[in-house]
Amino acid sequence: MVLLWIGIAAGIIITTILIVKAVKTPSRDVMGVELQCKKCGSNTNGLKCPKCGNKSQKFGV
Repeated sequence: MVLLWIGIAAGIIITTILIVKAVKTPSRDVMGVELQCKKCGSNTNGLKCPKCGNKSQKFGV
């Protein structure tokens, strides 16, 4: 009987934590997509950066 009460309490705590996290998370932040390039700061909308992505990676030259 005590294990039942402990299980119910743990379920209520976990449910409360998940509800609070869901309420605090912005609606556009579904997968944690970066909307801006980390290198140049231009707007990418989660895609490859057109400015930084087109540069070829050459060794030495």
